[in-house]
Amino acid sequence: MVAKTIRLSLIMLFLSMTTSYAQTKDAMEKEREKYMEKQMEQYRDRVDTFIKLLDVDDFKGEIIKQKIDDFYKKRNQIMYSELYQEYEKKPMVDQLKTSHFSDVKELYTEETIASIQRFVDDNKGEIKKLQKTKTKKTKKNK
Repeated sequence: MVAKTIRLSLIMLFLSMTTSYAQTKDAMEKEREKYMEKQMEQYRDRVDTFIKLLDVDDFKGEIIKQKIDDFYKKRNQIMYSELYQEYEKKPMVDQLKTSHFSDVKELYTEETIASIQRFVDDNKGEIKKLQKTKTKKTKKNK
């Protein structure tokens, strides 16, 4: 009788822990999704700001935006892939940086391509640099 009670108690304890773990996992998943949405929104804002600061027409700006989006999707596929070892990922991303924008080099100046490359490396830093350049040009024109 005591053995049945202990066994039943252990089963009940196990079941209660399983449901609380599932609830915790769901809460963590929701929190992660919310975080990812916030990050994506901030990313979109940075890309839009970068495109505005580049002083390119709307068509060229849209092409740049699509290429940057595509680059980040491919980069994330590499970085979060379990197919590659950690030491293989960095060289693959570096290769992607150099090859991904090569097909649009004819559309833009070398300065614009260099700015895009810097944005891919450090988007906040490149936005600040472009903003400083723009304010200097505005002050000179006054």
